[in-house]
Amino acid sequence: MLITMKERENSILAVMKNDLMDVYREVCGSYSCRNNTEAWERVVRHPAPRFYVSSRRAHQYLSPMLHGDRSRIESLSPLKREMYEALFETVLSLWQKRAYCGRSLYYVLHFAVLEPAPRFYIEASRMGQIWREERLRHCRSIQDRKKGGGQ
Repeated sequence: MLITMKERENSILAVMKNDLMDVYREVCGSYSCRNNTEAWERVVRHPAPRFYVSSRRAHQYLSPMLHGDRSRIESLSPLKREMYEALFETVLSLWQKRAYCGRSLYYVLHFAVLEPAPRFYIEASRMGQIWREERLRHCRSIQDRKKGGGQ
């Protein structure tokens, strides 16, 4: 069964949400945040375990960059542009390693997206939405366990 681009992106989004919540717990445990907004700001600026983009999608933006054409990323939001620029630097760095030297961009991107990213490339407000969604999901699972235990 082939996985569609949308399914792959949804899978990457689910991983990102889990990673964001792990970092949120870490940030709240190790810093004295005055409020959630401050915590969300710290989370999105925290180094991320990977780049949250599929190698296929990244190829669409980075391939023209290899030929000096930055027009595709210039139309993106500043955060997306920053992400693709950082990913491009990661690809260039990987090509310096023996295992990737001479390999195609498409091949190297499969590994580059899994490399640590300098930050989470989302807005703090989006982190707040994810936090609220996860909190609601967690509360519902607790209620469901309580209902199931009473039968």
